[in-house]
Amino acid sequence: MKTITRIPVTAQIVETIKEAVKEGQFPVGEKLPAELLLCKMMNVSRSSVREALYQLQAQGYVELKPGKGAFVRSHSPDDNHEAIRQWFISSAPNLEEYMEVRFAIDPLAASLAAAKGTDKEIEELSYIHTQFIKANKEQTIPRLVSLDEQFHTQILEMTHNKLLKQISELLLKELKQYRMMSISAKKNSDNTVTEHFAVLLAIQERNKEKAQNAMMVHLNKAREGINAVIDNKKEI
Repeated sequence: MKTITRIPVTAQIVETIKEAVKEGQFPVGEKLPAELLLCKMMNVSRSSVREALYQLQAQGYVELKPGKGAFVRSHSPDDNHEAIRQWFISSAPNLEEYMEVRFAIDPLAASLAAAKGTDKEIEELSYIHTQFIKANKEQTIPRLVSLDEQFHTQILEMTHNKLLKQISELLLKELKQYRMMSISAKKNSDNTVTEHFAVLLAIQERNKEKAQNAMMVHLNKAREGINAVIDNKKEI
């Protein structure tokens, strides 16, 4: 594999591994090198490799097996939706538990952010939303995933509640992969743009109840999206 030297790093890692898979360097069913070895082979960070593997799974090239690693699923996948669907089916029980926790945490966070967030923090949240809109137009999946995480993390910061933030951090690892798969399953992320804007607007208005309700709508749409994929609908 070639050394990664230019930005965006994640996109280059994806293309490098994809090329190796297409060329048959790794047979279908074979395990890819471990993350740390891939880091050394391409001279990149482990977090970048992990993000790339999530995206390759969403594209149908690899399957990530918890505790085992990444395995080649196909040399030339013709149905990315099916790969995403299978991930949601296998992850559904855990995802439902995470969603239940999010329904408890995220609306509370939005409400507290509306009440306690500083003007500067609200400006930062607005900036993140603006960047998300830009990434949505360009359909840069890794960037969308990162900005989605930043949007929700910023809201948590605005609560100024250390315990709430600590609890939320426990969800981040699983939610990162969920975000990648969910955004990859969408024809676009226009719905997320709309839902985020409703949350942002309520926080800007310092309306706690409205912010809480807007976040509930956002989470309900996310749950509907999971069910749509599992029910084998092509778009969510």
